[in-house]
Amino acid sequence: MKPKIQILTDAKLREFIDYLEQIPYSAYQKKVVLDEKDVFSFGYVPNNKYIIAVDKEEADEDKGKDKIIGHICIMSPYTQYGYHQEHILEVHINIIPEYQHKGVGKALLEFFLQEIKKGRKNNGIKKIKTKMLASNEPAIKLFEKFGFKKEALLKKEWKMIIEDEKTGKKKEICEDCLYMSLGLE
Repeated sequence: MKPKIQILTDAKLREFIDYLEQIPYSAYQKKVVLDEKDVFSFGYVPNNKYIIAVDKEEADEDKGKDKIIGHICIMSPYTQYGYHQEHILEVHINIIPEYQHKGVGKALLEFFLQEIKKGRKNNGIKKIKTKMLASNEPAIKLFEKFGFKKEALLKKEWKMIIEDEKTGKKKEICEDCLYMSLGLE
């Protein structure tokens, strides 16, 4: 399967928002209990840019819609506490589980990096960073294939509530977070 990769346009925005509503529940390997704040964090942010992967073979022909199967979110650079980060892009990637390990992430990253390299002289971007669960080996390997390096391991960085599959009891766990980056100079 070769997905179609494209920059998100207003014409696909409604489909994209519908797709985003599925992501929080499929993004975790463990049975994570999400509250409203968690679900909202996966939502569409107008200041961010998005690249989407579409499976043309799974199009909903009755509605004239393609099936969005993954995306890269390119977060807007920001200034915080007087520290400027306009030279850094932060990206996050999500793929619907049934399309993982099928080249969708690779296609998204290839497209994204080509777009960045085309406009790099004009945009001043010197570094791309991403973060993920330290246990997410497939994502780590994917980013490493594109030259990203492990930069920092933050112990017990992300708190989650999981539901024990046997007992149904909820418990809080803290997971390690891995930062990776790619220098563009």
